[in-house]
Amino acid sequence: MSKHEMVTALGRDWLEWLSEYPVGGERLRESIDYLRRGAVGELKIDEGTVEALVQDLGPEPCRVVLLFAAVAREQWELAWSLVTPEALREYRKGSTSVVLQKALAVAEVNLLPERYREVRTACSCADWMRPCKHALAVLRALGEEIERDPMLLVRLRGGGPREEADVVEVEEGGEPLRTDAGTYWGEHRDWNDFEAGLLGGGVAARLLKRLGPVAVYGVRMDPDAMFKPVYEGVASEAKVMLEGIRKKVRK
Repeated sequence: MSKHEMVTALGRDWLEWLSEYPVGGERLRESIDYLRRGAVGELKIDEGTVEALVQDLGPEPCRVVLLFAAVAREQWELAWSLVTPEALREYRKGSTSVVLQKALAVAEVNLLPERYREVRTACSCADWMRPCKHALAVLRALGEEIERDPMLLVRLRGGGPREEADVVEVEEGGEPLRTDAGTYWGEHRDWNDFEAGLLGGGVAARLLKRLGPVAVYGVRMDPDAMFKPVYEGVASEAKVMLEGIRKKVRK
């Protein structure tokens, strides 16, 4: 196996995505050559931007910049609410499972950006065609980084830090529901503690999150995403009711 061979499904998907740029076979082969001979410098990756220097025949290296369009936060939140912990673990190993693909489709998230529209390339070279061979070489190097850390692609597409993709896994592994009502709700609890802990603040819709995912037409879904509006409506009505009780007690 060569140093620059992709071994995961995500890595192969990236190479296929890259090969479909309509730039011609020769330009693609040149980009591979740049990478193999070590002409691509260290990648600087930050907030949807990738920068690198590529050494060519001239005395000064070419400066390449890649700009990735971010997917809306709401779309990512929906996607993560539908992804199971198993699918997330598989993705971190470079596998895009059926569950993950369906979740991304429902949320209308393109993990691999749309060429030209969702990823733009710039280079200091004089080549008029974009992406140029230097930018293609950086895109190939980026593919290797993504294969080592698949969450990098998520972050480049606006998916937020790694911790945000851990929400489903952390919540599902939380403390199980208490069967004893007194233990769960708390006996003789102060109103402020009750409101802060169960109706406002803290983890939103915590009861739904602690129930864990359910199967809907063969796809595991998070009750938090399915029933959160109902839950919030009930919580709102409960706050009104309890506020009324509190006022009566004070009289």
